[in-house]
Amino acid sequence: MIYSAEVEKQLLAGLLNHPDKYVEISGFINSKDFFFEPNQIIYSFLKSDYEDGNEIDEIILSERIKLSGISFEDNIDVPDYVKALKLKKSSKNSVKESAKELKKLSVRRDISKSAGSISKLMKNIDASKSLSEIINEADKVYSANINLYENGDHLPSDIFEEMEEAVELRGNNPQTNFGPVGPHSRLHNLFGSLLRPGNITTIVARTGVGKTQFVMDFCTKVSREDGIPILHLDNGEMSKEELMMRQCASLSKVPMNLLETGQWRNAGAEVVEKVRSVWPIVKNYKFYYQNVGGMPIDSIVQLVKQFYYGKIKRGNPMILSYDYIKTTSESLGNKTEWQVVGEMVDKLKKLIQRDILHNNKPVISLMTSVQSNRSGITNNRNSDNIVEDESIVSLSDRITQFSSHLFSLRQKTMDELAEENNLFGTHRLTCFKYRHLGEDVHRAINPVRMPNGTDLRRNFINLNFENFDITEIGDLQDMVDAQVDVSLQEDNNFGNDLGI
Repeated sequence: MIYSAEVEKQLLAGLLNHPDKYVEISGFINSKDFFFEPNQIIYSFLKSDYEDGNEIDEIILSERIKLSGISFEDNIDVPDYVKALKLKKSSKNSVKESAKELKKLSVRRDISKSAGSISKLMKNIDASKSLSEIINEADKVYSANINLYENGDHLPSDIFEEMEEAVELRGNNPQTNFGPVGPHSRLHNLFGSLLRPGNITTIVARTGVGKTQFVMDFCTKVSREDGIPILHLDNGEMSKEELMMRQCASLSKVPMNLLETGQWRNAGAEVVEKVRSVWPIVKNYKFYYQNVGGMPIDSIVQLVKQFYYGKIKRGNPMILSYDYIKTTSESLGNKTEWQVVGEMVDKLKKLIQRDILHNNKPVISLMTSVQSNRSGITNNRNSDNIVEDESIVSLSDRITQFSSHLFSLRQKTMDELAEENNLFGTHRLTCFKYRHLGEDVHRAINPVRMPNGTDLRRNFINLNFENFDITEIGDLQDMVDAQVDVSLQEDNNFGNDLGI
């Protein structure tokens, strides 16, 4: 038989001594990869403890196995066996290497089993079957027995087989909103939740426009409303202290300069009261920061897994804020920049849509941002000379491809601000791509007819940025409606003046 008791023990010893390495093997190792039943059982309990966020302790592990009523063959003493594994010398690097060796043995057993089953089938198969039928029968046996390198949850499934149950269940438990409601009512009304589990929302903007500010503000306000913890991954451009001061400025309405210099203490009782009013509020917030500057994407993925299972716990929702997509943390090697970025986005997508699930459903939503290319420059330009379409997305087409929602964020030009009399905010948010919409589908997808009756323009959301706090001031349709109301009012006043 194809097995190695030593490899199995080495892997278990490594997990007992270095439990943080579990996330690196969890995607391709399961209890069935172990040949010996005691090792299968021990791994199952280790897996359960780790994913439930429990401390890995050999004494507690032994007691849990004993209390479960599971007995080992050959009268193995559970505490002694587990203790011996714990004492076995193992390094951190040996965990993944042992797991790879174990997987090879497991796959060899499966192939051997398949070969035996196919051999038996071929000896007894109906001689009248055609060549293609014979090959198909052999393929069925092989596919049924082979243990895929990746977790079996990723195998294809028939969506129509479960459709009736899923739709009827949703009908029995109707929901007002699908996904967390964002802080901007018009934006949510048009495009629905931007933080649905398994979705990626990407904000495209030139440097300095406020993409980090928007993502942090949006995620924090959703977290505050729904109690969903945030893991914010920073690419090294902003320190923990800077983000902290930004958040405090947003919540307190106190200028950031006073906070950064510490002069808020000397700025009067009102300012001091505003700052200190934040402390009881943030005690209930969960915003975790991690600097991932210089870290390759595979390490970032493992970090997120480890944090999620260790801190958030299995089955609970989480918002992943990633600031922002770029290539400086990846070695290009023989690949082009767009290939590296494409792989990064692909791995982030798989992380939230496939790797971390609960009851086979995503639990993590991702909001991120990316720089626009030079086509997206708006400084010193008239609004008529600005490019506003997917062509401004830099680095890779996969960003657009994998995003559930893709928005352009830009500051308004001088002529736009003048035309609007500074009544509709400082920035505009335009949707380039959507995978789902909100209640007002018509308003989201149809162009807006301007007051002159002939021009049509793509709708957008008005945002006002002030001291790191962002508020929504309607959309383009609201602006047109307001202009029409003013025009009608002026016409009525003119009529009254004439005595009409």
